Amino acid sequence: MSLKRFPLICASVIAIVATCSVESSPYDVALSSYSPVTPLREVRALWIVRDSIKTTESIRAIVESMRRNKFNTAIVQVRGRGDAYYRSEFVPVAAGIAPGLDPLAEFIRVAKPYGISVHAWINVFLGADRESLRTAPKNHLAFAHRDWFLRDRSGRSMLTYSAREMRAADVEGAFLDPSNQDVRRYNVQVVHELLSKYPVDGIHLDYIRYPSSQTGTPFDFGINSLLPTDPRKAPDILAMRKARAENVTQMVSEIREEIRRIGPSRILSAAVWPNKMKVEERVFQMWPEWLRSRLIDYAFLMAYYDTETLHDQRVSQFFDPEINNRMIIGVGIYKNPAPKVALHQLTSARAMGAAGICYFHAEWFLSKNAIEKEKKYQLPEVFDTWKDPGFTPARTSSIP
Repeated sequence: MSLKRFPLICASVIAIVATCSVESSPYDVALSSYSPVTPLREVRALWIVRDSIKTTESIRAIVESMRRNKFNTAIVQVRGRGDAYYRSEFVPVAAGIAPGLDPLAEFIRVAKPYGISVHAWINVFLGADRESLRTAPKNHLAFAHRDWFLRDRSGRSMLTYSAREMRAADVEGAFLDPSNQDVRRYNVQVVHELLSKYPVDGIHLDYIRYPSSQTGTPFDFGINSLLPTDPRKAPDILAMRKARAENVTQMVSEIREEIRRIGPSRILSAAVWPNKMKVEERVFQMWPEWLRSRLIDYAFLMAYYDTETLHDQRVSQFFDPEINNRMIIGVGIYKNPAPKVALHQLTSARAMGAAGICYFHAEWFLSKNAIEKEKKYQLPEVFDTWKDPGFTPARTSSIP
């Protein structure tokens, strides 16, 4: 052997050994060893955005599409921007609802005979945006309780942001302040009214977080009251993140306690970000801990990705046998991912032992070519059983 070639050979051998010695992640092992099978129990959910439930006809069309595609769980948005798509005694009714229609009551009436579970989806901290403010009545939170809304690093209320500033901050609208006790009491009151007046199977929390905050910029929301008063003292970034995370967790805890008090059989779930860095450093939404401590029953990961690689990268961050069976993997079908990508996302959920999947959102199933798209994605085939209609996992009554 030539001594000149020896270093090159050694380098190649070392590279091969290093590659082989890298252990596959638990997620990768679960995915590679999975044998496709339809679970006997599986949540097959659909997020139904509020604009889709303004008429009886659209509600019936959604339920029919759910039956056609073998969905068993409806996540129905009844609170969007501080308004109500139900009959409330204190929340202003949303604009554009057909006269005399109670969207939530009608959805329950149409869906229940088919064994479809209905969960009331509420936006918790997102309270207003520029469009909703143009038509909001005087009793809307944005007018009646302006002091309840979050402020940025300089102390400026998000309610004063223009649409352009909202885009620059990468936020959806003005958020209520999670640290405000009046805000938290109000949200508990919303949950109380829904559970008291409607036979929903659960409450689904969305925007249960801070707006995406950027450390060291004006768009570091809710931090103004946490900054040191002495300008010579450096702020403790980790402590300020922890404080905001605790505010959000406290809101979840108070809602959980209200459910235990008046509706212990109802399920509490939350729509959550599937990005570990953003969860911990941007929105302060510590949902894996909520699952471990039983504050929520299920976490719906909003994994709206159109490539298998990005889906696997994000979902694998949270793979944990202790909580996998209480995750529900969200699929962004509205993005029209390749059918094989959508099938991979379903396979991924089943391989990791997740409770099921949830598609975003119902409008995709109401388009003129919906039937053709459904055939392309073969949903009735991949959901090839209807053995367990309804969302019937372990409920909150079994939680200490």
